[in-house]
Amino acid sequence: MATSFSPIPRQDVTALVRLVQGNQLLNRQLSSICQVNGLKSTGVKAELQRRIVDLIQDTVNANDASRFQQVRQSITNAASQRPSPSSKACTQRSTITTASGLPTTQFAPPMTSYNQAASPYQQRGLHGSTSAVNGRTSNNPFTSSSGNIIFHPSPFYSIETAVSNLRTCETMAQHRNSINIPIKASDHPALQQCLTDESYRVMIFCAGDIYGVQNVAFPHQSELKVNNQEIKANLRGLKNKPGSTRPVDITAALRLKLPLYINNVEFTYALTNKKFYLVANVCKITTVKELVSIISTRRRIPKESVVSELNKKAQDPDVVATSQVLSLKCPLSYMRLDVPCRSLSCTHIQCFDATSYLQLQEQGPQWLCPICNKSAPFEQLAVDEYVRDILANTPKDLETVTIEPNGHWLTKTSRDENPKSSNDPAFDDDDELEISEINIVGRRLETPKTITPITGTPASGGRDSSASAPRSVPPNSAKRPATAVIDLTLSSDDEEPLEKPRKRQNTAANGFQNSSSMGFLSESPVGYRPS
Repeated sequence: MATSFSPIPRQDVTALVRLVQGNQLLNRQLSSICQVNGLKSTGVKAELQRRIVDLIQDTVNANDASRFQQVRQSITNAASQRPSPSSKACTQRSTITTASGLPTTQFAPPMTSYNQAASPYQQRGLHGSTSAVNGRTSNNPFTSSSGNIIFHPSPFYSIETAVSNLRTCETMAQHRNSINIPIKASDHPALQQCLTDESYRVMIFCAGDIYGVQNVAFPHQSELKVNNQEIKANLRGLKNKPGSTRPVDITAALRLKLPLYINNVEFTYALTNKKFYLVANVCKITTVKELVSIISTRRRIPKESVVSELNKKAQDPDVVATSQVLSLKCPLSYMRLDVPCRSLSCTHIQCFDATSYLQLQEQGPQWLCPICNKSAPFEQLAVDEYVRDILANTPKDLETVTIEPNGHWLTKTSRDENPKSSNDPAFDDDDELEISEINIVGRRLETPKTITPITGTPASGGRDSSASAPRSVPPNSAKRPATAVIDLTLSSDDEEPLEKPRKRQNTAANGFQNSSSMGFLSESPVGYRPS
């Protein structure tokens, strides 16, 4: 597809510069714009405004419509995040009445877009019409409207056109109520695209207000049926997480091949304390695979910048720099990283996989980094070339690498994982000391030698004094000697020599050497005299 290089309209540039230089944006919003676009995000308000205006002028001078589109969208997102509760009093709106008798807001025609093929995300839903943002008339032409309600843009879909009138769900504090939306294929030519192109889907949107930029929000107690078929969808989103609800896709339940068939969309709700507004739209879907391709081909985090940041932290005198372990697994899927990415506002090296992250956001959009919990919207996601270089130069089964303070990385060896092996001499010495040794001296047993290197009791200078020298147990002895009872009340000097039959001595000696014989246990105790 050829890319359009039409010049950037001067009136669009003027409107954007006027928005930046005005008083509508706060310092934190200007700082966020600078951060998204890779500019220095600190300083006073005048400095932040000057940097953004210079960036806009640079894109105009280079005639880079794609880059201008990105800058414009970042300013739009920041402008839509500012709450203005008191601005409804100064709102100037011109209202008209539709055929159903419901008041709607009159909007100006959409502005001329350019370079629409540059980015699917920018092309679909990131430019729209002059609208009432946050309850006041705004010259900001950079948001898209649907059924006269401005919804927050999403990278997963873009609203093409409405196929129903805006329906109001009145407050039902104690009862239930149903809203019916008829959809006939012959009344809306855009529905024919749903038959020929699967990327076009019919989706039900609901919001709690018609003024300002709205999140998709359904009543807490609600259900949806199409042609008497219940639609299984999560209408609540994540608990206490506004903006985590997705519009409901009802394309599969519609009968669009019959041009005159009237499809009935029935929305039932109850126990509401405010009004809700319902509308059906045809949307262009962008798949996760396409979004991952966009992230892979746009601006990246250079390898040199990561190494430079590591060296900067290592040279900080207030910080003791040590090596760190980098996991090559995604913290969401626990699989090896395929497209390592992180937000431009993240300060950590650890990355998550782009596909896993986008699949999670598709189910319940929160756009928070799973590692540091900072904001990580689609516009700020970038591929980390430093981590991608590590993945390309390591085996597929490697799970972690060690990052040195200077930016060099190395793999962990098996020796590092087991710093103390079983061949350590300390363990060998302990094992040897566990073997006890029993020496028979006269009628008294020596203290067994245990783990602690305790010297045995000195033997008397009798005929068996030579037996007090340490002897090693034969290696073929598999049984542990029985525990010996030692009488400490006797003294070797007072001990009277006893005649011990030669036969009993041989039996004890043989019992000690032969593990199968327990003859040494049959000896009489010390000091025993038969009556």
